[in-house]
Amino acid sequence: MTETVAAKKSCIDMESHRLHLAALLRQEKAIAYRRNDYLSDEWQMGLWKEEVKESMQMAELRQSPSSITNLNNAGNSSSCSIPEAPSEICVRWREKIVEWKYQVVDRFDLDRELVSISTFYLDRYLSMKYVDEELFQLIAMASIYLAIKIHSPKKVTIRSIASTGNGLITTHHMEAMELSIMKSLDWHLHPPTTVAFLENFYPLLAKEGDEMADCLEFSRFLSELSVCAYPFVSAKPSSIAVAAISYSLEYFGQHSKVSCCRKLMEELGVDVRSDEVEACGALLNKVHRLAMPNQDN
Repeated sequence: MTETVAAKKSCIDMESHRLHLAALLRQEKAIAYRRNDYLSDEWQMGLWKEEVKESMQMAELRQSPSSITNLNNAGNSSSCSIPEAPSEICVRWREKIVEWKYQVVDRFDLDRELVSISTFYLDRYLSMKYVDEELFQLIAMASIYLAIKIHSPKKVTIRSIASTGNGLITTHHMEAMELSIMKSLDWHLHPPTTVAFLENFYPLLAKEGDEMADCLEFSRFLSELSVCAYPFVSAKPSSIAVAAISYSLEYFGQHSKVSCCRKLMEELGVDVRSDEVEACGALLNKVHRLAMPNQDN
């Protein structure tokens, strides 16, 4: 009787993972959850031109601040300010910001998936807004606070997040930016993440008695590397997850499971043979070797 109950529970759990994966796959196809190569020169120039156009039409600078300094001075200015030519909002800025976010979640003992969620907020917002370095930092702080506020059972005060900055950013600035992010993303604040795919793929892949904990943990590590690395910005979370699982299985010598894994994912509707999956696999190999140069397979 007990075995029958356990078997039924296992079937229900497996079906739950399949349904969750189907929902994640539908979600990542939505335009609201896609990201673009917004740090390209062409994209940044387009954002800058839009900002200039808006600035020239505005009666007051405070309606479209381009920096923390402007936020502070906006109330004393009634003239229009033309934004300077695009500054070098570079990949390195983003890497530093993501590294800082991981430090924040570790400091407060929070789930590291929050960094992935908050970085989605950051990327989507920056693909729509022209910003300078100071505003970049404000968006990063507001996005991690927003992710914690929505997705973490353990909360952190806005003052605690603000205290991790350079002193220029206040809780007032963060509250205003938090609202701006939510409105700009049209309240699409529950993005599918690579980790969500991993945590639903692995239970389906593992057979009774299989030890997949190491593979899952390593895949999670690879997913964190992908959050830091800008070249993954436009890749679908499912593509990164497929590449991470395949890489992990090969890494731990589970070669026989790779084909089984891909077959299972194809049954779930994932295009495991796409160019994007192959590109993600090559990129993961590269970033892993860069992150762990002295570690051999």
